[in-house]
Amino acid sequence: MKSILDTPLDEHQAGLWFLGQAGYIFRSQTLCVAIDPYLSDSVARVAPEFGRLYPPPLDPADLRVDIYVVTHDHLDHLDPETIQAYRHKEHTLFVAPRLACRKLAALGIPPVNIIRIDSGETLTLRGATITGIYALPSEADVIDTTGYRIQFDNGRSIYHTSDTEFSELLLKCAPQAEVVLACINGKDGNMGAQAAARVAKVVTPRVAAIPNHYDLMALNAENPQVFTYFAGQECPDIPVKILQPLESLIW
Repeated sequence: MKSILDTPLDEHQAGLWFLGQAGYIFRSQTLCVAIDPYLSDSVARVAPEFGRLYPPPLDPADLRVDIYVVTHDHLDHLDPETIQAYRHKEHTLFVAPRLACRKLAALGIPPVNIIRIDSGETLTLRGATITGIYALPSEADVIDTTGYRIQFDNGRSIYHTSDTEFSELLLKCAPQAEVVLACINGKDGNMGAQAAARVAKVVTPRVAAIPNHYDLMALNAENPQVFTYFAGQECPDIPVKILQPLESLIW
């Protein structure tokens, strides 16, 4: 975490670091944001066949961010073990859709620090403009699933699709952003690599299209090169980046 926070960025830059599964840390010169950090093996406590293929790249007790974003209440996105170990609950704003907000409160996050942003809503928090983007839930218990577009006050922008099924409405709602982070596993209701490439084509990221949700669990895996192939067919001018855990992208 120290190396992330100490990475030099000028006032016009942003950086992101991949945490595995669908988790990332984003930074500008003045703000640090996490989205869906899964830094435990809590899914395996419930379903051992979905154990991690590699250890968490970051100790959740070391995580330190200004804004902590949750896209929906699945254990690998809203991870109770990561949140329980997180030491900065009093100083961090937690952003989530409506039902996930209830779970955060049940996990002991101070209600004053829980900010509800559903799809179609926009708030500016600590200099970041955060917009909830339509996502199509894969299960009834996560009906509030929301993607998020995050823009720092220097204009750098990221769109995280969340877990989502594919639909034409998803394409219509997809925002413009400099970086798109798209799930590609194609299982349990999530869109696959070809559909994710169609989303990337609509987002038209000038910096990178980055696949996620393919690397952490053997039964929920996909080859990210499949996304690279379909992106090359759908949108050959868009750069594709495949990141390793804690690998960064600075732009």
